[in-house]
Amino acid sequence: MRSSVRIWVIAGVSLALSAWATAAALSRVTALVVSLPTAGTVWLLVVLDNGYLLGRRRAHRRRRRLSRSRRADRAPAPDVRRPIDYPNVLPRPEGDTPVDRQGRFRATGIRLAVLPALAVMCLTVQTVFLADGGVLGLGFVLAECLLLVFMVWTVWTTQEPSQPWVTSRIRAELFRREMFLLLAGVGPYLGWTEQEAGHIRDARLSLLAAAGPAELSAFARLADRGPDGAETHWQDRVWQGGETDVRPTDAEITELAERMRTYLDHRVMRQTLFFELAAATCERTEERFGRTAKGTVLAAVAVAAAYAVLLHSRPGGGGLSTASAVIALLAAGLPPLCNMTLAVQNLFASQRLAASYRETLQELLGHEHTLRRLLARAVGADPVGPELARAFRSLAIRVESSLTEELRRWRIIVAKSEFEAGL
Repeated sequence: MRSSVRIWVIAGVSLALSAWATAAALSRVTALVVSLPTAGTVWLLVVLDNGYLLGRRRAHRRRRRLSRSRRADRAPAPDVRRPIDYPNVLPRPEGDTPVDRQGRFRATGIRLAVLPALAVMCLTVQTVFLADGGVLGLGFVLAECLLLVFMVWTVWTTQEPSQPWVTSRIRAELFRREMFLLLAGVGPYLGWTEQEAGHIRDARLSLLAAAGPAELSAFARLADRGPDGAETHWQDRVWQGGETDVRPTDAEITELAERMRTYLDHRVMRQTLFFELAAATCERTEERFGRTAKGTVLAAVAVAAAYAVLLHSRPGGGGLSTASAVIALLAAGLPPLCNMTLAVQNLFASQRLAASYRETLQELLGHEHTLRRLLARAVGADPVGPELARAFRSLAIRVESSLTEELRRWRIIVAKSEFEAGL
């Protein structure tokens, strides 16, 4: 949904709620008054969903703007060939939109985290301000019941909520990996002619496009499985067959150096930049959640202490004053708010993602230094032996292994069989 449409949705539900509240206040119709708290909670949930997705897009644009200089510094040089400029390498097909799928997954999780806090607030408002019951008090109790029923229904009916997002990202990353396996001539493309590699590429891309979650997990393995079930890792295949004493020609050395530059700039350095920026974003998000949770706990302690003082100093045990009622409302509402913050923090899993990204970043930096050393040999004045191409292929397998392992860790961190009812 476009941002302008979401803004109109927020404006529309706000106008509808205002009209509903005005009609209930003026007409005093029982049905309108009883349903007013429910209408208010529906308005809040709609605003929360659309507001989060609007803020998400705005934050994404802001991060892109702030990282523009970093991305420009790490951009490939104009004279470096793109991967699709090589034979048999096809551009990655346009697939799903992982950013939108991630946003929908997190928006649902945030809504489920908010529902218990809203239910507690509805009950607290009825208990503190409308203890004598009445039509409006009945409306708040009804709103609480509907919120809890909606929460349980959402949890039970939303199975594998992260699967569309996880499947989308894994498929996109494996499509990208296939480009660079072709570029380096490793994995399933090792030792084949260009025509044979093209046939293998078409078969693998067709399989990848139609693969489900289980097939994607098998496709991600960096090994070939034989008829007997035994697996041969792609790294082992690089070094099988022994060395050849034939020295590569100048044209072959030039081609090898160009492929090294392309792999360095378009694979290693781009992925390094991605993990660097992603880890920083996750660390900032985790820091914000931590500050919010600590601030909520401190506020809850302060309000609880103030409420205890007011109860102790209340003369004659009379009814609560307006100030005492507000403090009672805050004392009841702040602990669920803290739990809501912790639930959303667990949903984002920013700390674990940042640790995974930092680990992969360090591995890629080591691979980058190794590849630069190999590239210096390829363009240097010293004679190049036949082992250089094999060293490059071996390094490419290590790079793809690091990226595939990160993808496996990421799936473990973000995948959920269902949303937890305790959110």
